[in-house]
Amino acid sequence: MDTFLDRGVTAVARGGLGKLPAEPEALDFEAPLYLDSKEGYRIETGYEGRLTAKVYDGRWKGSIADSDRLETAVAASFSLSGGSIKGSVAAGYGYNGYEIRAVNSKEDTYVHAKENFEAVKGGVYLNAFGKVSLGASIIDTEYRKAPEIPLQLEVSAPQWLKVGYQHSYSNFATDLDLRLLGHEGNLPLKSLESIDSLYLKLDYRGIRGKLSQELGVAKNRMVEAKVDLPKSWYLVGAYHRRDYEDINQGFTVDGTPSGYVKGALRKEAIRAGVGKKLQGGWNLEANFRHGSTAFDGGGGASSLAVAGFWPSLIVGNYNYLTSASISANQYHIGGEFTGERYSFGVGMQYIDLKPAAQVDYWRSSIFGLGSSGADSKKLTVQRIDMIFLGAGIGYRWKHIEAKYAMGQFIPVSVRDNKEEPPPSPATPGGGGGSSIFPEIADKIRHYPGGGLHRLLVSVTF
Repeated sequence: MDTFLDRGVTAVARGGLGKLPAEPEALDFEAPLYLDSKEGYRIETGYEGRLTAKVYDGRWKGSIADSDRLETAVAASFSLSGGSIKGSVAAGYGYNGYEIRAVNSKEDTYVHAKENFEAVKGGVYLNAFGKVSLGASIIDTEYRKAPEIPLQLEVSAPQWLKVGYQHSYSNFATDLDLRLLGHEGNLPLKSLESIDSLYLKLDYRGIRGKLSQELGVAKNRMVEAKVDLPKSWYLVGAYHRRDYEDINQGFTVDGTPSGYVKGALRKEAIRAGVGKKLQGGWNLEANFRHGSTAFDGGGGASSLAVAGFWPSLIVGNYNYLTSASISANQYHIGGEFTGERYSFGVGMQYIDLKPAAQVDYWRSSIFGLGSSGADSKKLTVQRIDMIFLGAGIGYRWKHIEAKYAMGQFIPVSVRDNKEEPPPSPATPGGGGGSSIFPEIADKIRHYPGGGLHRLLVSVTF
């Protein structure tokens, strides 16, 4: 569900979409220019808990998808050369755990992925003469053989224009276990990339923006902007595109190497919105965001793991091509209030999902000569509609600031491309259609989950 939600407590309180241009609201070791403790001492703790889904009865009883995340950090400031150079040192700890389990005892089907990652972090931030900023951190994780070392360097010639370089990382690692037709399979998935990019930041006469371009990959870029208009109106917009490195990973069946998976993943999103600053600290904003994620690939699977040596020569090996994608239209509206001590927000999204997936496979036969058993499978789900509701509150008292937000995904409808949608019953007034609220309440009772909680506590002194 991270595809539909931006980072931070404030984003959930606004209905899932954060402010633009985006900036971390806490100390961030992945972007070490945000390790500045603002000439003091800072202690932070952030937590996220999520129960995406849990099935209590039916064929898939016992299936679950949940996650939790914990981040802690401390930072202390210092100065050198009579205050010409200012900076901070920081240390932190992170934990990220999740579990996905799909169980169908009647069909002997079991899919499971569970990971618990820990990270120890340290970093330093420096600013010289208010013109040059440097940030560096080290992150020691369990899924990389060597620590990550994010870097950032930023120079501001005029105060309203900043030019920067960033070295960052993109990480995904999990072990996928599968039981099907009496056989046990394991597919370790890893996508560990280092990313180098150049960026520009602009803050000039009511125009704020950021342009980031990944070095060596022309398509991978990010643009975010906010433009102030007369009468307290403003416009926001963003464009993100990233093509990930190709995946080439082997898998096992019953402990025997049995094949490989190759493929390429790409993500793209565009957002446009309008907002208005109201009197008394209020702000209203509405957005539309379209995003897509696609995977194209293929591979081969050996029949030796399940058929034995001699039968496998006749049965042959399987080859397959696969493509999967999901596109989403997000319609968002949110409001927030910011006061001297209190702040709160509320917002919602209507999310229109369109998934698609297809696998084409065939089998080489007669000692690998010729082919047979060709077939194709397609995902039957055509469209999924959901609502996300978010709300949050913040409080500041002396040196302590606390923010809490909660959100809830609510399924509205699922449409199958093999089924015709049922006709809507007539209403007493003679028009077609009926209220969707009883249907939503029924789905919540039968498919609980979709809840999200985020908390951030900061102490400065």
